[in-house]
Amino acid sequence: MCHTAEWDKSINFKNKRVAVVGTGAGAIQVVPKIQQMNVSQLLVFQRTPPWIIPRVDRTITQWEKDLLARFPIVQKLIRLFIYWITESVALSFVYRWPLKIINEKLVKFNLERQIGDEKFRTKLTPTWEFGCKRMLITNDWYPTLQKPNVQLVTNRIREIKSHSIITQDGTEHPVDIIIWSTGFQAQEFPLPVYGLNGYSLAEQWSQTIQAYRGVTVPNFPNFFILLGPNTALGHNSVVIMIESQINYVAEAFFYMDENNLRSIEIKEDVHVEYNQNLQSKLKRTVWQKGGCHSWYQDAKGNNTSLWPDFTWSYILLMKNFDYKSYFLKS
Repeated sequence: MCHTAEWDKSINFKNKRVAVVGTGAGAIQVVPKIQQMNVSQLLVFQRTPPWIIPRVDRTITQWEKDLLARFPIVQKLIRLFIYWITESVALSFVYRWPLKIINEKLVKFNLERQIGDEKFRTKLTPTWEFGCKRMLITNDWYPTLQKPNVQLVTNRIREIKSHSIITQDGTEHPVDIIIWSTGFQAQEFPLPVYGLNGYSLAEQWSQTIQAYRGVTVPNFPNFFILLGPNTALGHNSVVIMIESQINYVAEAFFYMDENNLRSIEIKEDVHVEYNQNLQSKLKRTVWQKGGCHSWYQDAKGNNTSLWPDFTWSYILLMKNFDYKSYFLKS
């Protein structure tokens, strides 16, 4: 037995009865691979089905590599095209434009195209809007679930025994190996960090996780976070966010150096107002109104994970260090 977050490489899957609990981003990667390891049976325990979109991916040919090397502008144009295509998804997820109807029809078509059996397809159809939970990109998930040695179990787990799993309907499923693919602790900060007067970040974030622009926190001077609260994305690459944050932190350092400052600390009122506006905007997005509860949210239902806008708006927001928002000490 192991968790996908702490994988045990010593496990031998050959001729074993394997259970994978969970159908999220981790499961869609491990389930197809485990199925290919000569297992006698693979049980996939599903609580809620995910929306799946196909992976548009292929090997870049040598002549294409030569072309891009000779004409770098072509590569930049391709990257720009990909960026704006993915950026447009915010119109659906954040601004709730009718584009969301087209997206939902496309993911439903992908499901119908790959799953012919109507009863089985119903089990794999989410009840929440596309985008409410993390959209999963794979070409292997639906085909794997239809393999002869794979069984999808939708009844909730009632009991775990030494060599079996019992579901709520009383069915006992014999298993040799259990793989837990139940996510990560996204609402906890794993490192011990202490600020003014020995106040810990864990204490400050005990009710909800917040930061100013996802980077700075009151009571923690000179402390900067990359990819902090509400700067992950549900529609584009987080590399854009990280680069913007690095620029902001560098600008802060330059300002401190030029003005001989010993420390900077975000003002509490600025921090509070920023996060109130952020949560207000999030309430209108698919992640809050799409009919699901996900790891994006904390125990109170606040979305502490995602940025509710275009990435280019965050780039502009982080372009300059707003020193007036901080307590400055020399």
